[in-house]
Amino acid sequence: MKKHLFGPYAVLMTPFAGSEVDLAAYEAQLMRTSGTGISGYVTNGTTAEFVHLSLDEQMALSELVAKKKDADKELIVSACTANAADTVRLARHAGEIGARAVLVCPPYYLKHPKAEREAYYTEVADKSPVPVVLYNIPFFTEELELDVIYRLFKHENIIGIKDSSANMKRLMHMVNVTEGSETAILTGTDDILLPALVGGCVGSMTALAAIFPDRISELYRAIGEGNLARAREIQSSLMPTLREADAPTFPRGYKALLERESGIPFGDKEVSI
Repeated sequence: MKKHLFGPYAVLMTPFAGSEVDLAAYEAQLMRTSGTGISGYVTNGTTAEFVHLSLDEQMALSELVAKKKDADKELIVSACTANAADTVRLARHAGEIGARAVLVCPPYYLKHPKAEREAYYTEVADKSPVPVVLYNIPFFTEELELDVIYRLFKHENIIGIKDSSANMKRLMHMVNVTEGSETAILTGTDDILLPALVGGCVGSMTALAAIFPDRISELYRAIGEGNLARAREIQSSLMPTLREADAPTFPRGYKALLERESGIPFGDKEVSI
């Protein structure tokens, strides 16, 4: 039986020193969330700039988190690549280090017909030793259609979805269709965290959970206690910060915000032009 994910997962960001990953800064980012109320971590996600990382670098960061995280925190490994072979390679590595699941976006860069995207997920889920979480992020890939999502939810090794479309209509339909099951519907957008959770989403995977783990955990706690006034207050307090983070080219604003809050240098990867 599927066992769904629950609560806030912090999407870790990647600090760079020149063109190299700053492992000491990455570990410091992890340690500042130790003992907080977040459910776990997502490595090598979109905010982590996985497209700037080799597969070996991605695996090294996931290994670091697996070794250093609190025992009660789960590890979700983002396995987003443009082809099934590399995605499965990351999924198998995730299994080796004890990850709870892998987060998989649609294959990107080239356009793919709906049937090919569905077949891609089916192949990955068939071969992955750990459960698969679908990742809908239409800002960077083709959007997953709801009928495709619903069919994929029937796969025993697909346990849910992170939807970063910021589309409450989509989220509410997915919540409704999966009601009574253990399939997890999670939002990937901090701006709609409160309405998504009140509407039935069971969790989130977002950058602010890494930047403000205590405030995000408090928002969850307020909802759980039925204190919607406090939850609205926390959500409202986050909105100006989100506008600030979204102003620069993504994800620079989020990295700058985390650097300011933590004192940890994050930098931008130097790339050749």
